[in-house]
Amino acid sequence: MSNNWITTAEAAATISKNSHHTVSLHHVQRLLHRGKIRTRSMQGGMIFLKWSDVQTTRVAADTGRNNHADKR
Repeated sequence: MSNNWITTAEAAATISKNSHHTVSLHHVQRLLHRGKIRTRSMQGGMIFLKWSDVQTTRVAADTGRNNHADKR
């Protein structure tokens, strides 16, 4: 796979770093469902995320963690 696509775990780590706080895998999934990050599916069910979308994604300090607000 090209360097233009990364895993959900790598995306969570990158968004966390760029946002200066921890962002959960669940929150990354929410961003995907909202169309904020483009995806590519591979055979076997593996999903990759567009690197350039992940690099530009930031989340506010009071969002993105595993807490009650994430479970709405």
